[in-house]
Amino acid sequence: MSVGPARALRRDVKCLGALAAMRLALSLRGYAAIRAGLPEAPPTRDGHFYARQLARRITRLARLVPGASCLTQALALQYLLARAGHGCTLHIGVKRDAAGQFAAHAWVSCNGRIVLGAEGTRLGDYTALAGAR
Repeated sequence: MSVGPARALRRDVKCLGALAAMRLALSLRGYAAIRAGLPEAPPTRDGHFYARQLARRITRLARLVPGASCLTQALALQYLLARAGHGCTLHIGVKRDAAGQFAAHAWVSCNGRIVLGAEGTRLGDYTALAGAR
C-alpha cells in the first residue's frame, strides 16, 4: 500500500517535531521528567507494522536534529506510538567496551519485536536496566 505524498509529509513533520521536542526536553528537563509525562497505550496486534514505519522515518530524520541520540529517537517513537494508541517498550542497556569505557544504548520493541535501535548494534552485549516500559 502506497502512502500519498501529503500523508508522508505530515508523518515526516510529526516525526521531526517529536525528535526536536524530545531532544530539547532531554536537555532542559531530563529523562525522568519526560518518562513521567509520556502517555501510555496498551499493545495492539497491528502496532508492530506501524511502529516499524515510524521507526524508519525517525531514524532517517534524526540526522537533521543535532544530538538526536538513540535515547532521543526511542523517546520520540514511544511518544508517537502512544498518541496513535499503540503500546511499545523502551529498553535501556549498559555495557563496558573493550577499553573499559561505559556505554549505554536505547531501543524500542513492539509486540516483542525490536523496531528501533538494533541496526548496527549488538544488543546482546548490553545489560538491560530494569524499569523500562
